[in-house]
Amino acid sequence: MSLPLILMLDGGSPPVAGLEEALTLRSLAVKRVRVPEAKALLESGFRPALVVLDGPEPGSEAWSLVDAMAKEGPGPPVVLLCLRAGGPTPAGIRAVLDCGRPPEELAEALQACLPEGAGRESGTLEGLLDELGRGVLPPADPFDFFGSSSDSSHRGKSDFTLSGIPGVEDPFDWPGRDPGLATPLPPEPVPPGVLEEYGNYFLLERIGLGGMAEVFKAQQRGVEGFQKIVAIKRILPHCSDNPDFVRMFIDEAKLAAQLTHPNIVQIFDLGRVGDSYYIAMEYVNGWDLRSLLRKAGELGSPFPEEVAAFVVMRVAAALDHAHRKRGFDDRELKLVHRDISPQNVILAAEGAVKLVDFGIAKAASKAGHTHSGALKGKILYMSPEQAMGQPLDNRSDLYSLGLLLFELLTGQRCFFAESELAVLEKVRQGRIQDLQTLNPTVSKELVAIVNRALQKDVDHRYPSARFMERDLREALGRQGRILTEHDVAEYLQALLGGSREVLRTFVATRFPAVPQAAALPPPALLSPSRGTPVLLLEPDPPPAEPAPLPPPDQRPRWLLPLILATAAALAAVLTLAGGS
Repeated sequence: MSLPLILMLDGGSPPVAGLEEALTLRSLAVKRVRVPEAKALLESGFRPALVVLDGPEPGSEAWSLVDAMAKEGPGPPVVLLCLRAGGPTPAGIRAVLDCGRPPEELAEALQACLPEGAGRESGTLEGLLDELGRGVLPPADPFDFFGSSSDSSHRGKSDFTLSGIPGVEDPFDWPGRDPGLATPLPPEPVPPGVLEEYGNYFLLERIGLGGMAEVFKAQQRGVEGFQKIVAIKRILPHCSDNPDFVRMFIDEAKLAAQLTHPNIVQIFDLGRVGDSYYIAMEYVNGWDLRSLLRKAGELGSPFPEEVAAFVVMRVAAALDHAHRKRGFDDRELKLVHRDISPQNVILAAEGAVKLVDFGIAKAASKAGHTHSGALKGKILYMSPEQAMGQPLDNRSDLYSLGLLLFELLTGQRCFFAESELAVLEKVRQGRIQDLQTLNPTVSKELVAIVNRALQKDVDHRYPSARFMERDLREALGRQGRILTEHDVAEYLQALLGGSREVLRTFVATRFPAVPQAAALPPPALLSPSRGTPVLLLEPDPPPAEPAPLPPPDQRPRWLLPLILATAAALAAVLTLAGGS
């Protein structure tokens, strides 16, 4: 027995979340294909019960294929799914459905568009029940499906029931039952504490809100009770009509989905519910660095040097992966994050470090999408070239990462002024504060790393995030501090759960200050790719010592006669002068 087959033509837009599952629950087979595969199927004589055109653009290949099907003559009905009704449609369209409707309603509407009896085989109980539902009179003999000479004039539609078959009792035929009443399936129970049912997800809690999107902690649903906690980033309603915002949102998902690294939040899915696009991503149970820095400021204690170096080292590893990533065509993406800031670095409760939000990331493949001179990012964490609207490369992210390390070590932002315009001017000039003036306990090694990352001249910065990560790792090793995520988790517990005294005691015990005299010399500050020395740290020169005289036995032998001759000449001159 065959099921009604719905052929869904992929028009290029993300599929409606949950629609195929809703159709499957209605015993409808679904096959999603692209235009070339659909052409091959139709040319081979294959005829589906229904063709669904999913969100194509006018004039697209899918649009042209449906027009061609209409010209060939009668064929399967075609239904168009689109965001808004009232626009142009291809020829031969039976119905236009708004894909913003819930998937269950869309599935019901698509089922209603199926031809009568589609997929039902005659001569079976399933086909008979389908005919009964459409008002077709059954044969006189319940078992005479192929037609006999029995007299059927005395029987009508209302006379035929399962109870009329000898030896069969209809379990649904009870006194007082309304024969037209259908018993619907009970709805799936909604867990307590759910804010909203959104496509295939239950939104549990809103955990973030920005200018373009909001982020929810959500529960994903699946077959056989499958569940998974994810984060749903949903574009805000007032941005759904802005094609630039929608394109930026889709670009973020496409770019970030190609990045697989333990220090980058993973992207699972890009979808759409109604007019709203969403990204399903890894949920991190933790806090962003902005809130942690605020808490540390309230307690009057900046991040310990070791924790700050560990966090920035892991972010540098994530950036190195993103900067070196190649696309599906094996070409370098030349990805630049452009928004390295405390808000976009999350520390999990277990101590893991995660980089998030590639919403304004720039890749070579989308270089034409940004207007020249447009500023995107947070001013306080921009590089000078970014603040001036100049072309950027990976070293711009390293400057922003240096600003992040500066703030973790001092508890203060590097740039401060009375107005945003004044801050922007400082950023463009690259005028940074002296780190050791704000925190004299920071080791010279960390000062050297920060100074190199914050060089205004891009050629004097680290050439790649890999070298910055290496110097941070070696700096921790020289101090004899091998940190793990467990150490970071313990620090977070002390920071968020204790008082000022508890935090200071914990830091003094777990991260005691290393005397500067005991520290080993900093690593060689040479650019590995250019071999150009970069002056970042100027140690105090040692005091000058007088040059020792050579020993007597090593003095020239001609020196003594010369001295005697000079003395004799001087005596003669004095004698002549006295006689005259």
